Amino acid sequence: MNDAILLRAIEPEDLGFLYEIENDPSIWSVGTPTAPYSHYALKQYLENQPQDLFQTKQLRMIIEQNGKSVGILDLFNYNANDGRAEVGISILKSERGKGIATQALKKLEQHARRLLNLHQLYALVSTSANPGSSRVFEKSGYKNIATLPQWHFTYGTFEDISVFQLFLD
Repeated sequence: MNDAILLRAIEPEDLGFLYEIENDPSIWSVGTPTAPYSHYALKQYLENQPQDLFQTKQLRMIIEQNGKSVGILDLFNYNANDGRAEVGISILKSERGKGIATQALKKLEQHARRLLNLHQLYALVSTSANPGSSRVFEKSGYKNIATLPQWHFTYGTFEDISVFQLFLD
């Protein structure tokens, strides 16, 4: 866990990495994909994504550890008026359980507080399909403020979603 974590902008050279992480079926149940992404679709995304939170209401960053891409961190559903954004994080399966997500969230919080002037971050986490993610947010100081019953439909069933919130002030 002593290895330096860096958050950086997505580059065209990240196409292969995005293809690998976005097409990992183990994370599909916690997101919205219903099918694999093609190289072409991801290439188009990279070519057309302006990386401006204030314009697109979304900011995607690569999580790097020692020069290696190990995950993606997203800010989305940005609301300037209320000073908040939703957080999403995906770590390569081979890199999970090493404290990378917790370190990346701390870096994101600093960025959100100092440069984006956000008041709060929040995350919606499946209570059944993603217990590891719940632990990461709890360890990072987020409070589980609510449960949304039967909020997310995946693999033929509705599952509960926990709402985690962190005030940055």
